Amino acid sequence: MKLVAALVMLTLATAARAAPPFITDDSGTQGEGHWQLELIGEHVHHKHSAQTDGATVSQLRQITAASSVLTYGWSERVDVAVTLNALATRLEEDGTLQSKASGVSDTILEAKWRFYEDEGSGLAVKTSLSLPTGDENRGLGTGKASGGLNLILTHSAGDWTWMANAAFIHARYKRAEDQQSSHSRLRRFSAGATYEMREGWRLAAELGQRTNASKDDPFLPGRNGSYAMLGAIWSPSKDADFALGVRRAASSGEYDWAVDAGAVFRW
Repeated sequence: MKLVAALVMLTLATAARAAPPFITDDSGTQGEGHWQLELIGEHVHHKHSAQTDGATVSQLRQITAASSVLTYGWSERVDVAVTLNALATRLEEDGTLQSKASGVSDTILEAKWRFYEDEGSGLAVKTSLSLPTGDENRGLGTGKASGGLNLILTHSAGDWTWMANAAFIHARYKRAEDQQSSHSRLRRFSAGATYEMREGWRLAAELGQRTNASKDDPFLPGRNGSYAMLGAIWSPSKDADFALGVRRAASSGEYDWAVDAGAVFRW
C-alpha cells in the first residue's frame, strides 16, 4: 500500500505554506535582489483502527518530510522560489510492517505577486507547479506535474499579525491505482496569527480545513480534514527565525498529530 494521499496532503501544504510552523502563507515578499532560505522538517503520526475484510485492523502511519525552500526577490512585489523535498513513510498494521519508503519527493516551483498593500494590510497571489521528481512506484511522487493557486490576505496591527489563505491544487497521478483512489481537486482554507510577546519572541496559532486526498481510506475517513496548530517563533535577529509547532487533528479526515520545526535565513 502506497501512501500517495499522504504525499499529496504534504505537497499541498508545502506548495502554499509560509515560514514554519505555519501552513498558512503571508503576503510578504523579500524585496528586489534579496534571498531567503527555509529549512523545514515535519513528522506526522497517525494511528487508527478500522474494519477491513470483516476484521478490525489497527494501522500506524508515520511520515517524515524535509524541505528546503530557496526564495529570490525578483522585484519589490514578486518572489520566485524552488522547493526540494524528501519523504520517508512507514506503514504498520497490527504491529507488522506493511511498507516503507524514503527518498527524493516532488519538486515545487512557485511565484508570488503581492498586488496590494496599504496600512498594514496586504493581498497576494501565489502560483505553484509540482514537478514529478519523486518515484511514484514507491509512493514518493505522483508521477505527473500538478498545479496550484493560493490567495493570500495579511493584516498587521500592533503586536498582532493575521493571515488567511484560500489554496487550490489540481493533482495529477500517473498510476491508475492512484487516479482511482485519490482526489484530483484539492483545496485548503486556513487562518493564522502571531502575537509578539516580547522582542524576538512570537506565539503562533492556526486553524484550517483541507481536502483529504484519499477517496475511501477507512483509516483516514472523511472528505475533509480539519486541524489546529500552536507554536512559537524565535527571531534572534531580523535575518533569522527558528520555529516549532504542534498540529493536532480536529476531524477524522486529518492525521492525529504532527510536529513542525524550521529555520529561516535572509540576506
